[in-house]
Amino acid sequence: MSDVASVSTTGDLSTQAIFDRPRTITAAVVISIVGNAVFIGMPMLVGAMAESLGFDEQQLGWLASADLFGIFVASITTSLLLTRINRQWMALFGIALAIANNYLSTTITDFESLIVVRVLSGIGGGVCYALGVATLAGSHHTGRNYSILLFALVAVNAIELYTFPSISDRWGVNGIFLFFCAAFALVAAFVQWLPARGIETAAGGEEVAATDSGALLYLPRWVPWVCLAAVSAVYINVGAFWAFIERAGVDANLSDDFIANTLALGTLFTLSGCAIATWLSNRYGQSKPLLWALAIMTVLLVGLALDINPVSYVIGATLFNFMWLFIDIFQLGTLGNIDHSGRYAALVPAAQGLTQSVAPAVAGYILVSGSGYGGVMLLCAFGTSLAWVCYRLVYRTLRQATPDVADAS
Repeated sequence: MSDVASVSTTGDLSTQAIFDRPRTITAAVVISIVGNAVFIGMPMLVGAMAESLGFDEQQLGWLASADLFGIFVASITTSLLLTRINRQWMALFGIALAIANNYLSTTITDFESLIVVRVLSGIGGGVCYALGVATLAGSHHTGRNYSILLFALVAVNAIELYTFPSISDRWGVNGIFLFFCAAFALVAAFVQWLPARGIETAAGGEEVAATDSGALLYLPRWVPWVCLAAVSAVYINVGAFWAFIERAGVDANLSDDFIANTLALGTLFTLSGCAIATWLSNRYGQSKPLLWALAIMTVLLVGLALDINPVSYVIGATLFNFMWLFIDIFQLGTLGNIDHSGRYAALVPAAQGLTQSVAPAVAGYILVSGSGYGGVMLLCAFGTSLAWVCYRLVYRTLRQATPDVADAS
């Protein structure tokens, strides 16, 4: 993918170089992972809250939505403050907020109070996640760096899915909350490697207006916004599926060990997806593999809506993770090809959080209304099919306005 970063009009090359340093990229990846750790471990967290606190599916849906709503609020706020506030201070604020509210979560058992605390915890994590993604958007090799981030997210996902059941069995859901506290405390050591300011700020401190670059010069203004809308549509699927996939296995009378091992091994299997996605991108570009991945995901979800059994659960959980990785890589790649300034890529966490925060609650309502997990899977399929329509419109527009970019890698 072409460079996403743009150097300020004052020629502040030293600031640009900071974003390409290995330690800056490392810090951005680590902070993004920990900032998104609650969402990564959401299936096991939801299961632990069900067992330790006795909440029903509707309450569990609202609790999952609370964390995700916090991420959404933080992403929007962070994107607005990137050029106004020291990024290191923002990261430390997010870390402190996440630690405080994850610890408070261990002292609360009533539903209403826990909702408030989980929103605040999500805001803390969301600040870190948004800062990490925005920092990577300022680097030159964004395709490679986003692949590194997603590779690391998958690896950490497998670790959480494998270890959280043991933590929950021994210490209950409070053990998971304390795990998050420790993770945020450790990541504070990486904050010093984050750039204090963005590359759009001149050396003298004056903000420089970002200029359009790449394909965006020749495209209608709505194109990147439709891409972000498609991201939100995909995360209708991700938010609902990921929050309740563990409960769906329990409902299908699968054992806890079988569920945990299936999710962990399925996640590890997707580690090869980064290499395969790179190969497909180089051979076919970003758009075609993205459209195929969305189509395959939709068919998979419709199949799970018809029946969940041990075989379909293994196939569904594995392919879901694999397609999810593909879709995320190609979504970021498409935005990067359209706009090299990175402004729209930095809004991806907000687009994800918009529907991540609502989808689990909607899924919980579907469950208590009697439609079962088949209804949840159909909700997920609606999200991926809507995203397919959005990206098909974007691809057609790219083919007409900028053919070279339409199938660019």
